[in-house]
Amino acid sequence: VEMSGLPFGLMAEMLDEVNPWRGLLFGETGRLPWSGDPRGVWKTWDEFGIQGTEFMPWFMADPPVRTGNPEVLATTYRRAGRSFIALGSWAKTEQSVRLRVDWARLGLDPARTRLFAPPIDGMQTEGRWAPDDLIPVAPGRGWWLIADETAPVFELRSRPGSP
Repeated sequence: VEMSGLPFGLMAEMLDEVNPWRGLLFGETGRLPWSGDPRGVWKTWDEFGIQGTEFMPWFMADPPVRTGNPEVLATTYRRAGRSFIALGSWAKTEQSVRLRVDWARLGLDPARTRLFAPPIDGMQTEGRWAPDDLIPVAPGRGWWLIADETAPVFELRSRPGSP
């Protein structure tokens, strides 16, 4: 996995040209301090519980999440009751994608599931979508989304004045 991004312009361990959205599609991230400050990313992963998830990348024969757009890819990190979905774009213009999700494979009820983009300094603002909403994706960027049937625990912790 470490080298799988090379044909797509992502260097191993993303020491050059760090793009966190594209990197996570391949299971890669930048390193401190060589490629910026990924502590906001690490915090989000810890709050989600990324360790021990099942890696289900876009290049699987049948991934559980697709965008329907060949320039915007999706990789899923699944755990019981929730999934972390990384979207990364190679498009030159803003795109809008509607996720195509195999909810049974994720173990989630689409009628109760919401997509939440946690705020990450220098990376993304907070966002919320219903499963069938169009999601705007800026060129060369993406989103990190939490698919969950309840309010994510870290959402409550990230509010001002909360523990």
